[in-house]
Amino acid sequence: MRGRCHKLFCILLLCLFMGSCDKYTGQDELKVQDNNRNIIKEINQKGDVNVVEKKDIQEEHLDGKELNKKYRDYPAGTEIDIAELNQESLKSLFYMEELNQEIINRINGKSYKENCDIPYSDLRYIRVLHIGFDGLTHIGEMIVNKAIAQDVIDIFWELYSISYPIEKMLLIDDYNADDLESMKDNNSSAFNFRFIEGTSKRSVHSDGLAIDINPLYNPYVRTREGKLEILPENAEEYVDRSIDNIYYIRKDDPCYEAFIKRGFTWGGEWKNSKDYQHFEKKIGD
Repeated sequence: MRGRCHKLFCILLLCLFMGSCDKYTGQDELKVQDNNRNIIKEINQKGDVNVVEKKDIQEEHLDGKELNKKYRDYPAGTEIDIAELNQESLKSLFYMEELNQEIINRINGKSYKENCDIPYSDLRYIRVLHIGFDGLTHIGEMIVNKAIAQDVIDIFWELYSISYPIEKMLLIDDYNADDLESMKDNNSSAFNFRFIEGTSKRSVHSDGLAIDINPLYNPYVRTREGKLEILPENAEEYVDRSIDNIYYIRKDDPCYEAFIKRGFTWGGEWKNSKDYQHFEKKIGD
């Protein structure tokens, strides 16, 4: 009898202990539920759900170097949400770097042609942000001469700060280094080892010292053998510069001023032709 009572007493203690464990577990579950507020779900391309701690992807917790790592893998043209980024974090996304092997492979045989005589070490890969025609922030890229790289970063930061619209900013290699195709698509670009269209004269773009901004709306115009020539060809409606158009580059406007005050000249002020998209900077020997 005593043995049976002893067993019943042990069972009762065990139940009490398990009940307390359940209560403790319940408290843990509340903690987990609370922690879940800091968890977000990312769905990959396969439709799988991966749980990632929010702190790992929340930009406000990342310093400049971490932000660069995060956005480095995003292709140019990617739209990004800047709602949680402060001024310092935004500015850290405007940077330059020497051409790595991935970039070299990307441009070889295209903008960097077989007869290109400018060493890779004289060029810099630029990453910036720009406001697209959709009013959103996008990642932009271009390659320029190292002599103007910091100027270019400062220019695009200035333009971004005032929400100046630039539709696209991709390496011209995405257009197989075809300048006409890039212009037709209103792509802003810089380095491209080539000759001036219709001439045997080497372009300033060959040295990475020239930049074209919104070229469709700011075409190259000249009269050749009595005939008006417009490049790109689909820009005819933008030749009349008296028309009000927010995408036109004009003397003394913010884009013009950002380049001119840093020693660039504007193709829109040429005498024998007009290249409204074009800014270049001469570097002394």
